[in-house]
Amino acid sequence: MSAILFAYIFSIYGNEYGCKMIKKIDILGIQLDNYTVREAIMRVEAWYDNNVLNVIEMVSMQMLTESETDPVLKEVISSLDLAVIGEKGILQAAGVDTMQRIRETEENDFSDEFLKRVERNRKSVFVIGETQEAVDELIQELSEEYPKLVLAGAAATENCVGDLEGVINELNAATPAVIISIIPSPKQEHFLVEHRDKINANLWYGIGGFEVHRKRSKIKGFFFNLIQRIRLKNSIEKYES
Repeated sequence: MSAILFAYIFSIYGNEYGCKMIKKIDILGIQLDNYTVREAIMRVEAWYDNNVLNVIEMVSMQMLTESETDPVLKEVISSLDLAVIGEKGILQAAGVDTMQRIRETEENDFSDEFLKRVERNRKSVFVIGETQEAVDELIQELSEEYPKLVLAGAAATENCVGDLEGVINELNAATPAVIISIIPSPKQEHFLVEHRDKINANLWYGIGGFEVHRKRSKIKGFFFNLIQRIRLKNSIEKYES
């Protein structure tokens, strides 16, 4: 009860007494955003009027550890317009695991609120993934959870023979406002680096291996998450030594 009362008082008076939530955290030399969902959504809303592709991605512990040996992955994460922390293990590793941020991260509140806004504002969406099966599954889930979402098109890279110009042409022909990518990382980031200048859209939302709704299903099993936490902890200790 006292913890709940403290959280309530902090939410009202925290800034007044100088207790501000840290908005940027550093993990392995990479700056990640630590905005509340409300703050992040407010930033995203302003990007629809831009004439450039703004990039948002969900960042996992595995992505951070793999970025140590993949310079392209590290470059993309470091230059994201919005790096959404996707696992509470990242918050805990950075020592910024407040009750609010843990809850928002565990329940995947950003994705839910982002897609609700996209649906409400009638912004068109293009889904891109590695396999047709994964693309079809996401489209089915989106249609169930966000029935008024405007789907402009979809494509799977496995269906493209040779280079991926056909996928880019199909995407641009659909003129979407938002691209939702479920290409697994780090392939997602390599695709983005290679083709970003050719993509015509307002927002790229890279989900990678994350679920749209973790309120119903988890990203990975318990033991996988445990291994990733250990790997991240070891990487941080090595980086800081």
